[in-house]
Amino acid sequence: MQSNFINQRFLCCIIVYAYLAASCFAQSVYTYSGRIVDSTTSEPLIGASVTASDGNGTIADEVGRFTLNSGNEFEDVEVSYIGYKTVYVSIAAEEDLLIELAQSEFLLDAAVITGSRYQSPLIEATTSISIIKPDLLSDANIPSADLALDKVPGVQIQDGQANIRGGSGYSYGAGSRVLILVDGISSLQADAGRLNWDDIPVENIGQIEVLKGAASVLYGSSALNGVINIKTGDATSTPVTRLSTSYFVYGPPQDEVAQWYADELIPYEWNVSALHKQKFGKIDLVASGFYSRGEEVYEDSFNNRGRLSTKLKYRIRPNLTAQLNASYNNTINASTLLWRNASAGQYGYVANSLVENNGTRFILDPSVTYYDQGGGKHQFLSRYFYNNTISTDNRSNSSNFYSGEYQYGKDIELIDARISTGLVISSVDTDSDLFSNVDVTSRNIAAYAQLDKHFGKKLKVTVGSRFEHYNLIGPEFFDGEALPNGGEENESKVIFRAGLNYQLEDYSALRASFGQGYRFPTISEKYISATAGAFSIFPNPGLQSEDGWSGEIGYKQGLKVGGWQGYLDVAGFISQYNDMSEFTLAIEDGAFGFKSQNVGDTEIKGVEFEVAGESEFFGIPIRVIGGYTFIDPKYRNFSDEIAATSSSDQNILKYRTRHNAKADIQAQIKFVVIGLSYQYASEMVAIDNLFFSFNDFLQLEAYRSQNTTAYQLFDARIGVKFDHLAITVLGNNLINDRIMKRPARLEPPRNASLRLDYSF
Repeated sequence: MQSNFINQRFLCCIIVYAYLAASCFAQSVYTYSGRIVDSTTSEPLIGASVTASDGNGTIADEVGRFTLNSGNEFEDVEVSYIGYKTVYVSIAAEEDLLIELAQSEFLLDAAVITGSRYQSPLIEATTSISIIKPDLLSDANIPSADLALDKVPGVQIQDGQANIRGGSGYSYGAGSRVLILVDGISSLQADAGRLNWDDIPVENIGQIEVLKGAASVLYGSSALNGVINIKTGDATSTPVTRLSTSYFVYGPPQDEVAQWYADELIPYEWNVSALHKQKFGKIDLVASGFYSRGEEVYEDSFNNRGRLSTKLKYRIRPNLTAQLNASYNNTINASTLLWRNASAGQYGYVANSLVENNGTRFILDPSVTYYDQGGGKHQFLSRYFYNNTISTDNRSNSSNFYSGEYQYGKDIELIDARISTGLVISSVDTDSDLFSNVDVTSRNIAAYAQLDKHFGKKLKVTVGSRFEHYNLIGPEFFDGEALPNGGEENESKVIFRAGLNYQLEDYSALRASFGQGYRFPTISEKYISATAGAFSIFPNPGLQSEDGWSGEIGYKQGLKVGGWQGYLDVAGFISQYNDMSEFTLAIEDGAFGFKSQNVGDTEIKGVEFEVAGESEFFGIPIRVIGGYTFIDPKYRNFSDEIAATSSSDQNILKYRTRHNAKADIQAQIKFVVIGLSYQYASEMVAIDNLFFSFNDFLQLEAYRSQNTTAYQLFDARIGVKFDHLAITVLGNNLINDRIMKRPARLEPPRNASLRLDYSF
């Protein structure tokens, strides 16, 4: 009896122990950990996603590390990050793994920051965004970033000013509706609202993003018509040094009588640049230099310029970095405003209108970035911009610009959303001949917030708002007249934006957006006073701010069939502006000239098609970028008074072309590269009819009656690419067409160039 009892107790113990052992085994939890970095730069990929086969997942922290628990001793995990190729890795328990991700070559996977202030896939954008990759700049021998933008559908550059979808007409360096950013910081000269393209380190461009439509909520006043964000390249784990040189030579114009340089020095341009990128422990260094010298096709005009740039980053801790970008630029040139006449003087200039400039610009951009333990990103961006340009004809200009911006962004996992907020303070002071030698100070303070919310895996909704305040302190008296409020202006504005993106498939999305815009006049527009031969540039202290809105409906279809990887984008858009400001001809005190004026309320409607991508035909890689844009730019209240100032009786805004088409195609056969480029712009129907008051020398009316202002531009290139050496020959404007992007000034005739690139 006792023996049976003992046996029963023994059996029960065995059962209990077996049950406990099985339970412990079933509940075994294994830990996997590692670090996720960029395969090129070794930078931590903060927020990279790690998902196990059982569905458990996590994200990389502020130093790129992740920890994942699973019930399996060995696990296959999926690692993904925006703009990078997804990888699948086998990992063992307790193993600490270094995972390197390479950037994706598929354009719709590309990470863009311009539309949201944080990295998100291009396919999720709620507005139209176009991308230019750096290879295009070297392949097409593009020595300045503005020439690269001529490849983007819907973008036109006139006298250095960017115009997106007809949002701007002609503006001679007197304010821009398109904001130009370099690494997220405005690069516009604050007193004039313009960009000197020589300040952009074209030898170190990593990516160019073009946002089309009102973006004032995130970026402020100058983003009324859009944003161009130029991202420079970072240091790499393997040191990179690249040297480049190119030489342009210009042929005769179509009208041989206009070739003033027939028996003189043939116009040319010579460029040379150097770039070095390297990591030194916790320090990342990028240094570059550029020098250009040239005699232009315009009589007595020349352009010599040099630039030194550096990008220095120090990783204080894995989640805390300090960065300093700096640039020094010196330009000595001579330029003209208008041609001498429409026949022999097409590349000459109006008497006494040649202006010589000696400009020095210094830019200093300190910044700090910190990732907190909660996943929040804190960033402080600042800028000091010194400009001093000594010019003839009382057009010298000197200014100091200071700005600071605090940005905060955080993913809110509870509601599957991200918040982006910021505070901006800036100030510009100037006292220049160009501004009638009056002391002018402009200050701006702004705050903004934007929420990007996902509903499931397909729908993304964006809402945002901005408060902006401007304070302008000008002279109490101007031209002998007292200005209101003693010359001081204060103006505040609140604006909103909203957008949505619905993904039909993995690479197919519908989008819609609405954004308000606002632009306060620049100091230049209000107070500029200069002469250019028989013409003057008049000030307008009473110029009012302009505002408006842009709306868009678009569809983006990814194409990933066979060897093709790219996308097709279709968009319909509309923009309305109140009190639009345009640079127009005017008569004051018997003198003719240009003046920034409020021309009334306007509306611009249109459609745009864009295609971009890469493919293989019969084993030959082909790269394509191109598209077509149609705009219908009108005054909302077209009056007889407005019609009397225009060269056309049609209701159409001045200095616009309704139809624009562009394409760039490149193929590579082994080490041989062949490329073709095409641009078309339809006739510029309306200009200021005051131009015709100078028919005795400009002859513009006769020229327009005998020649179309529509133009076609054909370029071609052929080269060879080896591991470290590339040689390219280019021909530009091959058909030698007359190209007039604005009245009384032709673009350069046919020209050829040779470029050499060497890297080690």
